[in-house]
Amino acid sequence: MNALKRFSNFAIGFFFMTSVIVQAQLTVSENGHYLKNPDGSPFYWLGDTGWALFQKLNREDVEFYFETRAKQGFSVIHAAVYNVNPFVLPPLSNVYGDKPFIKNDPRQPDITPGNSPDDSTEYDYWDHVEYVINTAAANGLYINLLPIFGVVEGEGYNFLTPTNAYDYGKFIGKRLKDHSNIIWCMGGDVLADNDIRKSVWNLLAKGVTEGVVGSEDYSKTFMTYHVRGGRSSSEYFQGAPWLDFHMLQTWASFTKIYDAVTSDYNLKPVKPILHGEGAYEDGPEYPTKPITPLVIRKQAYWAIFAGGFHTYGNSNVWNFGTTPFYVSQDWKKALSSTGANNLTVSKTFFESLEWWKFVPDQSIIVKGAGSGDTLNVAMRSSANDKIIVYFSSAISVTIDMSKITPHSLYTVTWVDPQKGVKNEIGNFNNTNTKAFSIPKGWEDALLLIEANTSN
Repeated sequence: MNALKRFSNFAIGFFFMTSVIVQAQLTVSENGHYLKNPDGSPFYWLGDTGWALFQKLNREDVEFYFETRAKQGFSVIHAAVYNVNPFVLPPLSNVYGDKPFIKNDPRQPDITPGNSPDDSTEYDYWDHVEYVINTAAANGLYINLLPIFGVVEGEGYNFLTPTNAYDYGKFIGKRLKDHSNIIWCMGGDVLADNDIRKSVWNLLAKGVTEGVVGSEDYSKTFMTYHVRGGRSSSEYFQGAPWLDFHMLQTWASFTKIYDAVTSDYNLKPVKPILHGEGAYEDGPEYPTKPITPLVIRKQAYWAIFAGGFHTYGNSNVWNFGTTPFYVSQDWKKALSSTGANNLTVSKTFFESLEWWKFVPDQSIIVKGAGSGDTLNVAMRSSANDKIIVYFSSAISVTIDMSKITPHSLYTVTWVDPQKGVKNEIGNFNNTNTKAFSIPKGWEDALLLIEANTSN
């Protein structure tokens, strides 16, 4: 079955995906460029930022959120167990009024006997945290879990310090050690640009790992680091024994995504790269607004075509309607936004191919690569029998056909990134170069060129 027929069959049912309970942690592929499922198959990361879900959602809304994202094909949710970000108020309690700590001390978790949700004296903050994680697992979702988010930087940090980071890490690691759908994420929109700051996250990672495993065996935990906009974890923790894959953030500077991912892609030793935060759909705070569905698609494709993976965000969703500055519609309605559904299309397209076997190759584009907001990007299969080009705008691009192993014919197909509609434009004879212009009326496009081995 050819790639596009697989794509068509998959696309028919992508809104009716069944849930698979997460049973074990992810691992890094042998070549270091992608992640693998517990069974060894490639793991497709489609993330969503649900930063405040531990604080702002009750049990019923937790179920609705996860069920919706799972049906859309999302695979990872970013969320912070404890959030001191001033934009998420109140920072010291969850929707049930429970606080995580006694006297706001991370070494003194506020824990009560029992865990019945029907008894408010039993069901505490940490019981709700575990309920959220369990519900994610039941929907086949991983949690990119930050023990803390939004600490204020001084010489070190407020709240989390070298004197308490290890103890807090060991507590939370031990408490959550039986949840196999956790990806541990140090940091939380902060820099680690001096020795004190680095020591906090190194100590937290050590504490988490010893809490989970019982020893400092980082092979038994899966970890990354969430940094501030315009930076990457590679700046601080490229050689850290606990860091399994890099995470970078571009925020408003989304036209820098391709170069930023490329920079990390070329580092040694090789690690997978997550573009963890760009500009959020419908976000009012960006100088580069409006953040339209087209911008959402560009961000994802630039990250993927540079050899990384991508997490999406919607300004109405991450705070779940609790921060008026960011809210333009009900968060439940925003879950079905155009941008989110477009990324479901992208996942469907890539999963119809052996996406993990593709490598970035801008030399494919002979003319019309563009730049900035109109950057067009390309990659090829490692077997040199397929080329994919993402057209970020309505422009003509000339392709170097010699990048495919010579065959007499090539099958060429357009795919609409908005709806997944495909337009096969037939077989072409072998030529050195060929110019392509996207179909009339499309904002952007995917071009798939396959060696026709059946002739």
